[in-house]
Amino acid sequence: MGGFATVSHLRQIDPNPLDLLLPPLLTVIMFGLFVYLYHRPDSILQVVWIYVVTAFAATAIPAWYYTIEAWRTPGATLIESLPPIASLLIPPLLILIVFLRPRHLLAIAAIAWIVVAAPILLYLAVHPAQLTSPRGLDIVVTLGPITLAVVLFIPLQRSAEHWISKLQSERVKAETLADRDALTGLYNRRAGERFLAEALIAPDPSDVLMLFDLDHFKHINDTYGHPAGDAVLREVAHRCTVFLRKSDVFARWGGEEFLVLIRGTDQIGVIRVANDLRATIAATPIEAVETVTASFGIARFQPGDTITSWLMRADRALYEAKSAGRDRVMSG
Repeated sequence: MGGFATVSHLRQIDPNPLDLLLPPLLTVIMFGLFVYLYHRPDSILQVVWIYVVTAFAATAIPAWYYTIEAWRTPGATLIESLPPIASLLIPPLLILIVFLRPRHLLAIAAIAWIVVAAPILLYLAVHPAQLTSPRGLDIVVTLGPITLAVVLFIPLQRSAEHWISKLQSERVKAETLADRDALTGLYNRRAGERFLAEALIAPDPSDVLMLFDLDHFKHINDTYGHPAGDAVLREVAHRCTVFLRKSDVFARWGGEEFLVLIRGTDQIGVIRVANDLRATIAATPIEAVETVTASFGIARFQPGDTITSWLMRADRALYEAKSAGRDRVMSG
């Protein structure tokens, strides 16, 4: 674009020096930014800032220069000498809106519009004959309603972004709540089943499924009441969460039963984890309730396992732990 403008100005009888200097200089800067961005694509924000500042300067300088020349030169008309810069103000404004997120973006855009448009619009307002000419009306419409509409679009765009961000946040919150048990804050059965399904997509022989059940929990509810039972569930969940790794899946499977999915551990390691969890649960009494114990059933993944078969083996091991006297770990 700058090259075409330079050639056009060179063909004029008495070209203005600014017309010969600004277009090629702008072309060189833009080409340099393109080459730099090609080699450093991670620097796009810096390139955008340089482009915006350069574009505003390339429109503000001739806007003031030609307007002052028109004021100072008797018989001169701005609409004949002013290059077609009015439409060049819109692209950098749009770039500001799309790429940049400064805190005072509206103020920056408004100041840029005032700096470029104010001298030209003021001159045309004082010279109604030029204002009502076809070129004058074109300049006024471009620098006035069209450009101003782009500037005023910024707060609307920010409001839309805020609204979309709020909707996304609420959606994430809703999805999180849908995956969580309301009482303990652990994953619920729905989320646990999803994690099991994901594990079976790329299973590992070292993956281990663990089910554990609080012993005599019905007795706790019957003796101390359901609020005490809820407190026990919350405390057990807390104690085990502190002990387990963040990569382990810990879910309330139902009632007083919990599921743990541990990926990447050997047989000795998982038995040690299960016994440590059992000891953690029984370490100290929970509020007014006597010491709480739990029985554990563990099952390592086997080739060909489905969610049902894997759970069935872990559940069978849990049943064996309870049948053998509870408060123990059995492997299936």
